Amino acid sequence: MLQSIRLRNLRSFADSDNSPYIDLKPITVLIGKNSSGKSTFLRSLPLLRQSVEAHTTGPILWYSSYVDFGAFSEAKKFDIKDNIIYFDFKIQLSPNTPNYFSSYYYHLKRKILSSKDVNVVVEVGVTEINNKTILKKLSLQLYNHKYIFIFNNDKKCDLYIDGTLSKISEDLGYLNLNQFLPLIGFWTKDNQRFDDEGASDYFYNILHLEIKKYFGKTSDSTIKDGLARIGLNERDDIKDVLTKIFKSNRTFIKNLEKKEEDICDMVYNLSLSASISSLLVTINNELVNTFKNIKYIAPLRSTAERYYRHQDLQVKEIDHTGSNLAMLLRSLPKKENELFTQWTNENFGFQVKVEEQGLHYALKIKAGSDPREYNINDMGFGFSQILPIVVSIWMETSRNKKTTLRQKKSDIIFAIEQPELHLHPEYQSRLARMFVSVINTAKERGLSLKIIFETHSQTMVNTLGDCIEDELLNSQDVNIVVFEKELDSSTTKVKFSHFNNEGFLEEWPIGFFSGRR
Repeated sequence: MLQSIRLRNLRSFADSDNSPYIDLKPITVLIGKNSSGKSTFLRSLPLLRQSVEAHTTGPILWYSSYVDFGAFSEAKKFDIKDNIIYFDFKIQLSPNTPNYFSSYYYHLKRKILSSKDVNVVVEVGVTEINNKTILKKLSLQLYNHKYIFIFNNDKKCDLYIDGTLSKISEDLGYLNLNQFLPLIGFWTKDNQRFDDEGASDYFYNILHLEIKKYFGKTSDSTIKDGLARIGLNERDDIKDVLTKIFKSNRTFIKNLEKKEEDICDMVYNLSLSASISSLLVTINNELVNTFKNIKYIAPLRSTAERYYRHQDLQVKEIDHTGSNLAMLLRSLPKKENELFTQWTNENFGFQVKVEEQGLHYALKIKAGSDPREYNINDMGFGFSQILPIVVSIWMETSRNKKTTLRQKKSDIIFAIEQPELHLHPEYQSRLARMFVSVINTAKERGLSLKIIFETHSQTMVNTLGDCIEDELLNSQDVNIVVFEKELDSSTTKVKFSHFNNEGFLEEWPIGFFSGRR
């Protein structure tokens, strides 16, 4: 599960290890003055989606259908020194995550003794060479170890473990198969074949050579089979794991008691290093699946048309501008149309329906107690701007109430720019309450749903506080992120505000909305 994101050297974000990570809570609100960096942060989400959906030579696709960052030279902060843009992530992996465990003999499918969640920090650094964006640096931190890969242009890479260059760097290479993160392993001498288990084998072989002296006459195959079951473990758990694996080997258990610290330190360090290459595969899959589930709603959404031509196209999700809104609503079966109408009426007090008119069709709106239906084109910009948001969220959360965590293993992240555009404050408040309602529904169904939105609306922020006061929302489920530009600087500074349990904002910049400080 993706928990936090940090940007460095992207536009106005500085490269500093002290730069804070932004936690992605069920509701994350991005606020700040114009050009303060909040849009850059939010648009980094659809940037990551378009990067993993396309077949690219590098990890980042700066320009595509969702957002346009220009090119690396335009996206980077103007005063950076190392010419690297960083995308940093905090991820929690659970034993249920596919490919979570590494195994020396993976085809044996032996039970691996590791069952705890693992918190990982991943830092992805990209640069530009010959007008191509390439991966330059990859950092992986878990438990108390840090692994840094430095990538060269000859399919080779260097590995630093806790700041020291590893001997494996003499043979270590990488392969990019249109993935976000590359495979790590060994190339043959002619660079024609890549062994993605080579790095794991390297450390397991060292581990086997170091530990076999504690086993007496035990066969190599028995020792190797046992080592393959270690998996990912914290240092404090190593003795217990080794005891369970080799409990029938009296010689080893006796030596383990005598030289516990030496054996456990050695096993911990080498088994962890042996797991890194397969762990990167797990992290890549987790990130790619999460990025593909990002639903982006742009700030300038398509205006409504009076009539729409019939098009026999299948629509799976709302376009980020809402341009296919009418087509999607028309494609819904009658029962789902009725459910959607009921849902919008309950949450917003209006109904939407598609009306066939010869070779064309129209979107009709019925609002409040007014018995008449109006063409959406006659209802002002507000309805055309809110409907893409409403339909997109309904599609993912309420359309199929039987969907559970088993069907959707990855996060669903909505990234919405200025949802309040052209909306009366009443509808802004209703929209905020709808956000609260859908995250509560998602929790009940075991879905990981996050709504991240950039706003200038005091009404929406205040409504979230009202929901906390009314015990409709947990204060811990909201993150208020304040973006500011440092004085006499083009660098973004990120601060945080939060609601207390009574719904009052704390550490809120005085006069933020009024401009009086």
